[in-house]
Amino acid sequence: MKERFVRSNDDLDDGEELILRGGDLDPSIIRRDAQRMFDIYGTYGISVFALRGATIDELAQQAPLVRFPHFTVMTVRTIRLLGLRLEPTGRNHRHYTLTLRSLDEDVAALVSADHHVWMNPYHEA
Repeated sequence: MKERFVRSNDDLDDGEELILRGGDLDPSIIRRDAQRMFDIYGTYGISVFALRGATIDELAQQAPLVRFPHFTVMTVRTIRLLGLRLEPTGRNHRHYTLTLRSLDEDVAALVSADHHVWMNPYHEA
């Protein structure tokens, strides 16, 4: 198993902080991405990005979100109410891994949680 780069002391304290995920919350894509992460790192999770002082417009114009015609927006509080964690991973200070304990239960909970889907006017076709 490969070891993930986890940034220390970089937790998201504000429950109202917005979290963005490229695409919509398609259960089959979430399962596939979480399984891919498990195969590499030994834990289920998906990549997400925190606004952290930026605007949705700013992040929508940057890689990797610019590659998506739409993306999902939810709050840290919503994720925590599901009992899921956001781990600060990677070198990008906005990147987090939304960790899942169980593919079936957590994916179903995530898909049914309060969220919004935004069309990305900056999408690069």
